[in-house]
Amino acid sequence: MCAIKRKALLPNQYLLLGFMLIIGMGSMLLALPFAQNEGVDLSYIDALFTSASAVCVTGLVTVDVAATFSLFGRVVIALLILLGGLGFASAVMVFILMFSNSVAIGKYSVIKEAYNLGTMKGTIQVVKTVGLAALIFQTLGTIIEFFIFRNTHAPLQALGHAAFNTISAFNNAGFDIQGGYQSLTAYKNSLSMNLVTASLIIIGGTGFFVLADLARARSWKRLSLHSKIVLLMNTSLLLLGTLAFFLMEKTSLLSAFFQSTSARTAGFNTIDIGSMSEAGQFIMIILMFIGASPGSTGGGIKTTTAFALLLSLSSMITRRQPSAFKRKIDEISILKAFQVLLLASLVLCFGIICILLIERDGFAFLQVAFESVSAFATVGLSTGITPHLHTASKLVLMVVMFIGRVGPITIATSLRGKTSVLKYVEEKVFIG
Repeated sequence: MCAIKRKALLPNQYLLLGFMLIIGMGSMLLALPFAQNEGVDLSYIDALFTSASAVCVTGLVTVDVAATFSLFGRVVIALLILLGGLGFASAVMVFILMFSNSVAIGKYSVIKEAYNLGTMKGTIQVVKTVGLAALIFQTLGTIIEFFIFRNTHAPLQALGHAAFNTISAFNNAGFDIQGGYQSLTAYKNSLSMNLVTASLIIIGGTGFFVLADLARARSWKRLSLHSKIVLLMNTSLLLLGTLAFFLMEKTSLLSAFFQSTSARTAGFNTIDIGSMSEAGQFIMIILMFIGASPGSTGGGIKTTTAFALLLSLSSMITRRQPSAFKRKIDEISILKAFQVLLLASLVLCFGIICILLIERDGFAFLQVAFESVSAFATVGLSTGITPHLHTASKLVLMVVMFIGRVGPITIATSLRGKTSVLKYVEEKVFIG
């Protein structure tokens, strides 16, 4: 009898399976009685939602983390955030070594998929940068924030808050253990807390490829085109967001700066999101949708995608080839940008329509849209409706945040089909 030949899984399929396994294991740990505070009766759906939100580094919660989870539960959440934001590619490599014979190409391909890299070039450098950056910045962040929390907490409690907040900020997760769903509103006027947390968010959301490039080049001229685009978009979006929130919400410049930073997939807030104007919430939706940069801990369609879309539009208007910093942008990159935009829009339409149908007249359209974009872009900012959603709506949000974290392109290409060998005659179609 001949043995049945088993088809090898694609790298992106390993990625999907790995994420699902970690989310499942995390939910079972969080559902354990000693993972919860005394007297708390946590439903499994809420444990699953919390695990999915942590692994997808989203930060949306259906329960008060501080009031619900014990020290063990909080440690589990912190570890899930680390796995989801930083160490997952390494975990997948171990998974491949255990279950696959084709390691040489597979491990690099999975890293490419995990960090949304367009090429396998420099994957080992990315992994080294991930580890080094995570260790350095999270250690420094913990030390600095320890002294901030020490003003209002006992030493051990201050250390726990500092470590959890730093991990959550650097990995753009947005989880907090302040209690009462208050995030960092108590530190609204704290210059040190705002600047340290914002710095961790920016560094984590910039992308490890860019961090490695900055360490190598040490000058603007020697930076790659990718790094220049990321830095330009980061700066532009940060400034525009700060200005918009400062003018629209009549808040302090510090609060406007922090919310502009956090809206780019971090999920912390120092002002009440639910009390913001509709215009302010819509600006935040745009910032969340764009998100962070490729190869980072953040989500969204990514800054480089937004840049490619804008560049394509500019090229159409000016009738010039799409170029930036004296370099032409290839057509494949622009095509992929439109594919990402279309897939992201379809996922969000699915999520918003499903939740609206489930909740009926329970919540306003803008609230549902805000929550859905927050889930897809793995931000975690909320207008306050997530804890009150129906179980089915929570499941929809979990699917949306999962697709957003793994990437719509990765999800689409994991649905493997037979490659067509047919060739057809090309013919133009009228567009627009």
